[in-house]
Parts: sequence; C-alpha cells; structure tokens
Amino acid sequence: MKLKPNEDTQKTTTENLHFGDLIEVDWLDASEATGRLENGKFDTPVRSVGYFLGIKGRKTKHLIIAKELVRTCDAFHYNVIPVGMIENIRTLAREALDLDNIKILKKCVRTFMRRLKEKDGWIYFEEPSKKTVG
Repeated sequence: MKLKPNEDTQKTTTENLHFGDLIEVDWLDASEATGRLENGKFDTPVRSVGYFLGIKGRKTKHLIIAKELVRTCDAFHYNVIPVGMIENIRTLAREALDLDNIKILKKCVRTFMRRLKEKDGWIYFEEPSKKTVG
C-alpha cells in the first residue's frame, strides 16, 4: 500500500473526507465507561484510526471506518462513531487504499451497510452459500 501523506494534518470535517482516506478520530464513547465515573462524566475519550467508509444513519449520523483489513479471510473490522460525539478528525493520508481494496470495500459497504449493527464489528466478504434442492 502506497501512502500519500497529507500535508495538512489540521482538523478536518466529515464533508472533506473521501472514501479510503486514512483518518484519526478523537471522540467520546458513552458505552465504554472504562474509567471511574466522576462528577457524572460518563463519556470515555477514545482515539480510533481507520479507513473512512462513509457517513450513515437516518436519525443520528454515524461515521464508519474500517479499523482492520484481514486479507486471509477477506474481512474487515469496522467502527461506527456517532458524529455528535466526535471532537476531532485528522486526515493522516489521502487515498491510502489500493484499488483492489477500494473495490472490495465499496461493494461490501453497498451490500452490508444496512446490517452493520448485527455483525459485532466484523464484515466478511464471502458471498452467502447457495442451497440447491435436489
């Protein structure tokens, strides 16, 4: 994979992101609660790094990133981040994915994006097996 370093690593917005950009997202996760709950603070600061896949959601918009691409079993681990909880987005590299991975991820996003919440953070690229009646 050939990275094209981003000369401007200042804060960016979701509108400036492109499919496949390598990004770093600082956000608050209310579901983790990994530390002590002090003074009614429930949000846990998190930094996630991954490839930008898009913004999805009807009522609440979420930023979707692929955190890991597993080549041996054609899968990726994704993260769904509520846009309202994002504190900072930084583009680390533009067009960071190679053409093959872009094609695979775009097809997968079109096919499976509606069912992300059912997948425990993983999407597998294999097609469902076809049952034949004999």
